[in-house]
Amino acid sequence: MKKTVLFLMNGFGIEQIDSYNIYNSKLMPNLDSYTKNYLFTAIESKAYDLKSGYRTFSTASDLPLTYSLIDNYYLKFSENKNLNFYLNSIRPEGKVQLFLFYENEKSFEHIKSFCNYIKNKNNKIYLHFILTSHNTNNYKEIDKIVTKISYDFKDIKIGIIVGINQLMNQNLTSFMNLFKNEVGEKWKEITKKISYLETSKIKPSDVKEFYMNEGFKFDVNDSFFFFNYEYYDISSFISNISTINNINDYCSLFEMKGVKYPMFAYPLSGISMANSLKKINAKTLILLASENIKQINYYCNGLQNVVSDNICFAKTDDGLNPNFLKSIIRDSEYDLIIINFQIDNVKTVTELNEKLSKLDMMLKVIHDFCVELKISLFVSSLYGMQKEIAVDNFVKATVNFSLKVPFIVIDSIFNKSNFSISSGNIYTMANTLYTNINPKNEGAVLIRKKDFITKMIKK
Repeated sequence: MKKTVLFLMNGFGIEQIDSYNIYNSKLMPNLDSYTKNYLFTAIESKAYDLKSGYRTFSTASDLPLTYSLIDNYYLKFSENKNLNFYLNSIRPEGKVQLFLFYENEKSFEHIKSFCNYIKNKNNKIYLHFILTSHNTNNYKEIDKIVTKISYDFKDIKIGIIVGINQLMNQNLTSFMNLFKNEVGEKWKEITKKISYLETSKIKPSDVKEFYMNEGFKFDVNDSFFFFNYEYYDISSFISNISTINNINDYCSLFEMKGVKYPMFAYPLSGISMANSLKKINAKTLILLASENIKQINYYCNGLQNVVSDNICFAKTDDGLNPNFLKSIIRDSEYDLIIINFQIDNVKTVTELNEKLSKLDMMLKVIHDFCVELKISLFVSSLYGMQKEIAVDNFVKATVNFSLKVPFIVIDSIFNKSNFSISSGNIYTMANTLYTNINPKNEGAVLIRKKDFITKMIKK
């Protein structure tokens, strides 16, 4: 068993061409040196925050497993008891208010089948888009799917489009005014609106409410269904509509806070960090802020809120103390130590520069100590930030580190003369760590040994 350290620079990634220029060798001289002197490449990450990063890192899935479950079930909706309960609650004199929590086009066939099923009960259906993506690169897909639904769903009208963060807001005055009175911003030509949002670098999840078609105005006879794939807290919205129609028995695809009857339970993952560590008889210690431990533990254990003998956590609420980190690396019984350093919780360029400078100094401390003890050190990130921050009091700019993150291997065995790095993603990185700890681990890895011909070509 080989002790391994993973230093995560969460939020940091390969700067995209449309990003405000942040990274330079003077700001991060140590990182710059390591990318030149050690094995280094950029790997793929579709994650946008710590939660989605650990989901992919642990379960190999870029999307919630709920999509796969519905892939296998959407043609058999009639078999679900809670859906039949919902159908029986639909009043013919009212409308169906259907809320689609949209992140990607995989939900198109799901929602199409669902609408075809329920319109036999009531064909006055208004489909509201709740945008959940945190990436502005998704706008073209959003435009495509909204346009497709407008043409393909002849009997269904698209009502409100809004970001999930607006719907989860405690103050819903503006949204409820639109929902109850149809008073608000209207866009019939959706492509123009989407183009504006994309140009403005507004995340889909932050989009303020607007509507496409009239007639959705809330009525006490209306029924509600929430077509979601992830857990969200919409209790404030539920409370607002319940005070009007005196109904509390709402239905959703999967569990959400405020909804009483979900159709399905969240699926478990057979692939997980806990299972991988158990197979190689290894233990890991994950250092991160206490507020994130419960959620990250859920993903590390295959989407289960359980305690694993192979995974432990240490709180870093008081910061990453170098002496504490050294003692953990040197003296602990853990085979894998994961250090989480987060840079995206900033509001200004000045704050970000300070974070990156501090990160670079911390990285040098960990680097020097691991090299001294001949411990493998891997440096990477689970996700890259895409965020608008203040340049000064008058100017804002978007820093875009999304889609690609660095991967650096600091180990005397894996030198640049004899080894190379293949393409992959953050799950392939996880498997590379497990194999480094115990070579008996199976699965794809990022590090490859060069053959004789490759060495000659490199010379």
